[in-house]
Amino acid sequence: MKPIICIAGPTASGKSAWALEIAKSVGGEIINADALQVYADLQILSARPTESEMQNVPHHLFGHIAGDVRYSTGQWLREVQPIILDCLARDVVPILTGGTGLYFKALIEGIAKVPPVSDQAMSKAQSILDEEGIAALRIEAERIDSGAAARVLGNDPQRLLRIVSVYYETGRALSEWQKETRPIIPKHFCCRAVLLPERQSLYERINARFENMIEGGGLDEAKAVFAKTYDASLPMMKAIGLQQFFPHLRGEASLEDCIEMAKRDSRRFAKRQFTWFRGQAKDWVHIENDAQKRAFEANISTKMF
Repeated sequence: MKPIICIAGPTASGKSAWALEIAKSVGGEIINADALQVYADLQILSARPTESEMQNVPHHLFGHIAGDVRYSTGQWLREVQPIILDCLARDVVPILTGGTGLYFKALIEGIAKVPPVSDQAMSKAQSILDEEGIAALRIEAERIDSGAAARVLGNDPQRLLRIVSVYYETGRALSEWQKETRPIIPKHFCCRAVLLPERQSLYERINARFENMIEGGGLDEAKAVFAKTYDASLPMMKAIGLQQFFPHLRGEASLEDCIEMAKRDSRRFAKRQFTWFRGQAKDWVHIENDAQKRAFEANISTKMF
């Protein structure tokens, strides 16, 4: 069986370009493992591959979800599994790439089959965030499920809402559901690498890339989303470049200030991703330079039979 290649890393680390390079060398197909690149509304601000970049190499699960959909890890797993199996059946190497560590973790380690959360349970959890703020939501999550809450880095309302709403719906902690898991793809079938470039050079690339996004129409993309008046709690609305630009679009802040805020938040997001991957992907190959890339590629070639 052909290997399943997983390429992860923080934003702007060069994952997509490297995955494309590998795909061309081994005859592979690229599968998205980024929670924001699934959205049709976010071509530029999610750094989704362009049409020209996707020429000649098939790409899957990019830009196929409407912005008002609460797309989840479970939904991604349901979509990605048949694509991986189809690639393998056609003797093609599936190459998963993205910055959403939870997607990779769920794929390799499994995900709990948590019952669907009703609108009533979600609204009850959302009311805590709306009326009392993120600190109160975290306190409630810690009260309900201290184990799951401890794994949430920083102020991540989506994951905290998930912890609280699941308990309100089922009367059972999310961490208890998560114990009942099995892998979708056992890790011994996977070649896994996480890009972890030098931090300062990554920050400089983030700043430069965001400037290129603006020049390429990123502000217009934010305007188009702003005009749709989506619910602010939707997962897509977490995209950096949306909430940061909205004050400017409402006439409350200058464009320059919003751009600097978006760059700052991108750097902070990358730092959180670094922390997550170093802690949660310890048994992956950590790639810090080109020599390590070439060694990883050589290892792949030994599995191509």
